[in-house]
Amino acid sequence: MKKYIISWGGGVNSTGIIAMMKLGLLPEFTKENSYIVFADTGAEMPYTYEHTNRCLSPMARDGWNVKTVCPHRTPDYYTSGFQNNTLIEYCLEKTVMPSRVNRWCTMEYKSKPIRTFRDELEEDTILVLGIGADEKHRAKSRYAADTYYPLIEHDIDREKCLTLAEQAGLPLSKKSGCFMCPYQRKAQWLELYRNHKDLFEQAILLENTAREKYKGKSYFFIRDLPLQEQIDKWIKKEKENCKQEEFSEFELQQNCFCAD
Repeated sequence: MKKYIISWGGGVNSTGIIAMMKLGLLPEFTKENSYIVFADTGAEMPYTYEHTNRCLSPMARDGWNVKTVCPHRTPDYYTSGFQNNTLIEYCLEKTVMPSRVNRWCTMEYKSKPIRTFRDELEEDTILVLGIGADEKHRAKSRYAADTYYPLIEHDIDREKCLTLAEQAGLPLSKKSGCFMCPYQRKAQWLELYRNHKDLFEQAILLENTAREKYKGKSYFFIRDLPLQEQIDKWIKKEKENCKQEEFSEFELQQNCFCAD
C-alpha cells in the first residue's frame, strides 16, 4: 500500500490541505496510509509553531500520524554536518547565511530530512506538497509519479485555502518561513523588526558576522544594503507616506469658502 507523506510547512497552503482532509475532499488520504511531517528548522517564526500546534495536535489526537523531525530530537534524519544544530545555530557556528542561489538551507533542513523519513518507511511513498493553483510554476515535479500537488489538481489557490480553512474550523494562517529567510518580503521583515526583536537581532548578528568574515563580499539579506539600513529606509518611507495621506485628508475636508 502506498503511503502519503504530507509535507507540513505551517502556512496557508499547508493548512489548506489539512482543511481538505477534514472536509473529506481528499478521501485517498486515510489515517492508515498518511503521515503529516513537519521538518522543523529550529528557526521558524513563532506564529508558525503556534499555528502548527493548533492544527496538528487535534489531528494527532484524532488518530492521524503526525511526525516532527528536527536536528536536536531526530539528528539521524540529517546529514553529518547538520546534526544537532538548528539552522540558526549552524549559520552562526559556520558564519554562513541562507542563500537565494543554491538554497542549501531548504535542501538540508527540509528536503533531506523528509527524504530520509520516507526511506525509513521502506514502502512506496508519495510526497504531498502544498503548492497552490496560482503557483503552478513552482511545481517542479508536477508529473513525477512520487509527488502529488492536491491544490493544483483541485484548482485551489491561496484565497480558496483560506476559505476552506475557515469552513473546516481551522485557525487563521499566515505565510510561513524561517525568520532570516532571504526570500522574505518587506512586510515580513518589518513584522520581525516590530514584533520579534530578539529574532531580528539574531538576523542582524548573522549578517554582520558574515560580512566581517568575508570582507569585500556582499553578504546582505536584502539587495545591497545591511538589514538595519533597509528597515530604516522602509520606516522613513512609511512615515513620509502617512504625512502625505494626512495632508491629503486635510485638504479634502476643507470646504471652499464661497460654499457658505
